[in-house]
Order: sequence, then structure tokens, then C-alpha cells
Amino acid sequence: MKLKIKSYILIAAALILYSCDEDGYADYDPGETTTQRFAGEWYIVGYAPNGEVAYAAQGGDYNLWSTYNTAANNENFWLDDHGSFFELKSIVQGNLSNLTFSGQEDAPEVITGGTVTIRNGKIIENGGRASISRAVVDSIYFEAEFDWDPGVIYTFGGHERTGFEEDDNPRIN
Repeated sequence: MKLKIKSYILIAAALILYSCDEDGYADYDPGETTTQRFAGEWYIVGYAPNGEVAYAAQGGDYNLWSTYNTAANNENFWLDDHGSFFELKSIVQGNLSNLTFSGQEDAPEVITGGTVTIRNGKIIENGGRASISRAVVDSIYFEAEFDWDPGVIYTFGGHERTGFEEDDNPRIN
């Protein structure tokens, strides 16, 4: 009986020592994505060419958008409004050195199955302020032309989400 207990103690001690091995998982470095400087959550407003909020009739205001890397982990990333008014989810190409981005002409738009052309995109580091906390955050700007409204250029602008509860759901006025 004592031999069994000693065997169990030795096995447990070996497992504990092995789990603390410095060459194990503790040294794993997941790395970074290529487009991590573009990645984030953003409160963005879309404007019609006349400067009016494009979806004011629907109670338009800031919507929460996301930018995140593609599976290819190259300079391309997703621009995604999660099906809000514009229904825009498309891949754009980032320029890592100056934080600009644009899409291909008539690029596929995933949500509607149509096309969209994204131009003049820019992330401006520390270029914005959160609505309530006034925390300094990055800002975003881009222009888009949709197949459902050809020839009309909509402009989009906003700021990065802070993660502070008081800054969620900002309003234009």
C-alpha cells in the first residue's frame, strides 16, 4: 500500500515539474497580425454629399464598425459595419507606412452581394476624442461609392472606441 502511495506522489511531482518547464507553452509567442495598426472598433457616421447624415430619416447617428485582418495576414483588412444602415463589409488594402487604405474598384461587398469602391481612407493616430470621457483616440476617414447609388460619394468619419462604458453609444449632438 505504501509503495502505491509513494508511486502516485512521484508521478504527481513529475507532472508538476514538467508543467513548469520553461521550454514549454509559457514561451509561446503568438506574434502580431500585419494590419494590427488598422485593427479596432470605431464609432463612425456616414454623410451624404450635401453634408447631411446619410441615414437621418432612420434616426442616424454613430454606428459601431470593426476593422480586422484577413486570414491571409497581409496588408489587406476587413472594413465592417456589422449590417448597419450602409451594410458595408469589404476588404481594403492598407499602406502600413502612412496608415492609408483603399479598396479595389467595384470590390465585392459581402452583406448585400453588391459592390463598393473605398477611397481616400486614413487612420489618424491620436486624431480624435471620445464623446464623453474626451480621451484622445485615433480617428478614421474614408469615402465610398456603392453600386446601389452609382456616382454618389459618401464620406465616413469617426473615432476609435475607448472601451469605457461612458463612451459607448456616442451621439452626433
